[in-house]
Amino acid sequence: MKKRNLYLLLFILLASLALIGINYFTIKIQSAVRAYINGESEYSKGQKDAALYLYSYIATEDSAYMKPFDESIWVPMADNFARNSMLSNFDDSITTRYFLMGRNHPDDVPGLIWLFKAFRNTYMKTPVALWTDAEPQINELYNIGIQINIKIKKGALTAEERLTAVRDISKITAELYKKESTFSKVLGETARKVNLLLLLANIACILLILGSISLYVAVMIRRLNASFQIMKAKNSEIVDAKKEVDTLVYSLSHDLRSPITSIQGLIRIAREEDDPEKLKEYIEDISNTIDRQDVFVKEIISFFRQKRASVSNSTFSLKHIIDGILASNKFSNEGHRIDIRQELQVDAMRTDELRAKMILSNLISNAIKYSDCKKPEKKILIKAYEERKKIVIEIEDNGVGIESQFVEKIFNIFFVTSHANKGTGLGLYIVKQNVEKLGGTIAVASEHGVGTKFTVTLPNLEK
Repeated sequence: MKKRNLYLLLFILLASLALIGINYFTIKIQSAVRAYINGESEYSKGQKDAALYLYSYIATEDSAYMKPFDESIWVPMADNFARNSMLSNFDDSITTRYFLMGRNHPDDVPGLIWLFKAFRNTYMKTPVALWTDAEPQINELYNIGIQINIKIKKGALTAEERLTAVRDISKITAELYKKESTFSKVLGETARKVNLLLLLANIACILLILGSISLYVAVMIRRLNASFQIMKAKNSEIVDAKKEVDTLVYSLSHDLRSPITSIQGLIRIAREEDDPEKLKEYIEDISNTIDRQDVFVKEIISFFRQKRASVSNSTFSLKHIIDGILASNKFSNEGHRIDIRQELQVDAMRTDELRAKMILSNLISNAIKYSDCKKPEKKILIKAYEERKKIVIEIEDNGVGIESQFVEKIFNIFFVTSHANKGTGLGLYIVKQNVEKLGGTIAVASEHGVGTKFTVTLPNLEK
């Protein structure tokens, strides 16, 4: 989970950097396109001014018009030199010098060079072709000016040559106007295409960032919710544990002191008793009380042991555990007089062996303990079978049964029925706790005077 969150944050960072880069290039491209449009304006102005100065020179033969003609015509010519410099991959310093001679702003020159090199064979291909096509007309206009200047200085310019020169200049100006207009239009369309692509990339990056942030927030919310649920469960466990401790303290103070008080009373009576038979009876009562206390202490130890122990899964024989439990209970109460049958359709089981043994030991010993001495045939049936990858264990007896008003309470800690002299109220509570820790369920069906059936369902874990 932590690794996935790290990758998600890294992705957001990269997408953010990409977004910054796209916005940077968008601004850079727009700035470079603006520089080319400004350059085209200077180019067009220089060409038109050169034509006007040349018209005036032809009409007046005043040599004063020749210098501004040279200065104006040099603007588009310098731009042509800059283009040829970039096409020939000359050093940028040479290209920069030509662009500056073409009246381009110094701050615009780096953008002019970058845009040309970056999109020379793609988006700038058509504008560059138009720019190149205009070069012959600029050179022709320059050559006309040189020839006119020579003839005027010699006084050899005829009226027909004047008319021809004016017509040629007008034709060149018209052709250049069309190419300049087309150049501006194509450059604008190119800028819009590039900006559209960058806008789409920008939107994609924003959506990716928003999506990633939303996913990250969702993951964080899910983790916080999971942590809250764990905390809630832990708090619930703490509250339950506190209730258990309060109940346990109360029960211990009662169940430990009562037998001690009873034994002390029996001892006082026995000291004053002279009848041997009565003394034996008192001693037997003391022994029974001590035995019950021994069982109670053992169950308290078992209770805390199962509370602390972690679940440890292993594969074991179900029949082997049941046989061991039956052997240890054979001579308790009237265990040897009970007809105990086993119908085990499954034997190998994988779960926590210790907890499974605690569950079965308690249920089987209860079935023996609460057998009905009034019935001529005492029976216990132990079944085990597999159902939907789970082991179902049924322990059914025809013992004394449980009164209906007690059935819902038998799994409560320290709850005992009217057969209080035989139980401590911990056994079935421990059983249910262990069943739930193993991810299983336990159900009981009982009728007073008829018998009881416990059904335990436990997951049979795969290796």
